[in-house]
Amino acid sequence: MKKILLSLLLILFAGHCIAQQVLEQVAANYFRSNPFNQEISSFLQHLTQDPTLLNVTQLKRTDTSLFYFRGEYQNHNPFFFKAKRTEVIFAEEVIVLNDSLKLVDTVFSYQVAGYTGEGKDGRDEVEEEFKRFGRRYHKKFYQNDITELKSASEVYGRIQNYFNDFSFLSPLSVAWQKISTRHENVFVITLRFKASDNWAVLPITPDGF
Repeated sequence: MKKILLSLLLILFAGHCIAQQVLEQVAANYFRSNPFNQEISSFLQHLTQDPTLLNVTQLKRTDTSLFYFRGEYQNHNPFFFKAKRTEVIFAEEVIVLNDSLKLVDTVFSYQVAGYTGEGKDGRDEVEEEFKRFGRRYHKKFYQNDITELKSASEVYGRIQNYFNDFSFLSPLSVAWQKISTRHENVFVITLRFKASDNWAVLPITPDGF
């Protein structure tokens, strides 16, 4: 019995390590500032002081609000399509673990978004990027789910969340969406992680299993 339990734990731990490695790959391929190859403090300095960012908004953490940072890159385009604008957002986010026990946790949400113009061509570009990302990464996670964004009979977007065995929330999400009110389309990658000893780690369940 002990051997079976140990083998199971080793398998789960291996899956956890693989998921973290995949997040590191995604960060390296799509984000100018990588939170996984340096300490969080160094990552934040690199991100917030990036000279290629324009239209920066930064809200420091206070007793009543969480940290929030947003900017637009001048020339960073990690996508297969030519984005007319690339945005980055890094923010703290409160996650409810248990409503009845009022258990909450705080994680970091790190997002890069590429925008295209309105119309079929722009929509096709972000939708194809979404599919291409899924073909590359969906088999590397324990499970994933897709949610369609619909209005009447029109599908105007999709969200795909990836999960590993230990995670109480998705550490990686991708989405595409038609934004009619702004006359554009967007492809978004979101990473979620916590800080442990000043390093980025996957968010795991409170008991570690």
